[in-house]
Parts: sequence; C-alpha cells; structure tokens
Amino acid sequence: KGLHYEALADDSSGNAGASIACYASRAGMRSVIFVPQSAPDPKKAQIAVYGGELVEVPGPRSQATLAVEAATCNSREMAYASHAWHPAFLFGQMTVAWEIWEQLGGHVPDWLVAPTGHGGTLLGAWRGFQHLRVSGVTNKLPKLLAVQAEPYTPLYDAFVSGANEVLPTPHVERISADGIAISYPVRWRTLLEAIRFSKGFVASVSEEEVRSAHTELAERGVFVEPTSATIAAALKRVPAETVKPGDVIVGVLTGHGLKNPPLI
Repeated sequence: KGLHYEALADDSSGNAGASIACYASRAGMRSVIFVPQSAPDPKKAQIAVYGGELVEVPGPRSQATLAVEAATCNSREMAYASHAWHPAFLFGQMTVAWEIWEQLGGHVPDWLVAPTGHGGTLLGAWRGFQHLRVSGVTNKLPKLLAVQAEPYTPLYDAFVSGANEVLPTPHVERISADGIAISYPVRWRTLLEAIRFSKGFVASVSEEEVRSAHTELAERGVFVEPTSATIAAALKRVPAETVKPGDVIVGVLTGHGLKNPPLI
C-alpha cells in the first residue's frame, strides 16, 4: 500500500490465498487470488468471504502461477505478493520453531516433519531453530523430514539420487494433498541444503497412503486436510535406522479437514 499499489495478487491452492485476502481486506486493498479450477470449494469460499477476487485457472497448480505472473508483470496497480517468493513469509514461519521450542519446555525436537511443496513452513522453521541456537538458548538443531506427495516429488527425486539439482515433475490435474502439488519449488536449492545439513530425509507418499493416514488421524481425533495427513503416512516410509527409538518427533498439522471435503 505504501508503494501505491491498489491490489495484491497471489497464486495459491487456497490457504495462502485466504490469508492474503484477509490481510488485504484489513488494509483496505483489493486482492486477486489465482487458484486452480480444481481447488476445493471451501478454500475458494474462504477467499471470497474475505473479499478476494477469485480467478479460477484451468489445469494443474502451475498454471495459476503462470497466470498471476502474466497479470502482474507489467502492472502498476497490482503487486504480486507471492508467499513462495516473498522473503517476509519465511520470517513469519520462523515462529513455528519458537512455538515448538516453547511448548516443549525449552527443548528442540530431534525431528521436525512437515508437508513440503514450496517448503516455506519447513525452511522458515529451520531458520527459526537456527536463530534459537545463535541466541544461545540451545545448541541443538532438529533433523528435517520433508514430505512430498506423488507424483509431485521433485525434492524427493533429487534427494534419493544424490543430485544437486531439482528437475520439475510431471503435472496431473489433481491430488488430494493439493497444498503441496508443486512441480518445481522456488527455493529448492536452499531446501536441499538445509535437509542435508540437518542429516534429515525426504519421503514420498502415494495417494492411497495419504487417504489411509487421513482416516487414521481422524480416528485419533485429529481432523486435518489431506496435505497435512501426508506426514503421518511419511513416518511409515522412513527407514528404521534413520529415526531412532526415543527420538522426539514433531509434525506440523495445519489445515482443517473441512477445507477439503471430498475425502469425507
């Protein structure tokens, strides 16, 4: 707003778009959110309730990114407030680490597990734990477990092959874990470096495993959207020698189950 833009734009599977629409409305600005046409209706409804202008883009998630880039690249009225690219987003996600540390009584877990598309949650939390170490309250950093959903597994493919470069994966119309249906993470290099530095792991889970984990979590009283359920599925995929008995594992479960009702 201080740069005299009238509107904010973002491409999103729904969650980040709703957040931007909310804050834009509070700031008295328009918001234009580009979403895949296949995005769950409750997510689109949340954006609309906040006053966001929905642009539904046919095809896979990546088409929404191309559409918002085309709409904003030469615009002096609408700014692209990408949660994938914007550095301030990672500062917000750093608070994930601080809350975990606080809720564990001033301790750092052995493992941090998070669904990983563009990887903002995992990378932001990693930086948050680094800040805790620099501040002198701990000497420990967690190992990172990034979780991807088939067929959107570019980080997994690079990790298991030992490659230093991520290649885009093929697109499909829709998977249930729509929040991480990312073919090419914008911060892939930093993500790979952080995972390897932490001596962590990248897991890939199938659609069937996601649906099974979604049901298992619900039976335990935790109703999340499928994107979050991927972490429960991933823990069964990690080699036994990687996670030791007694390790403290913290998984990030975000996104209420009602945001993606087709699995109900």
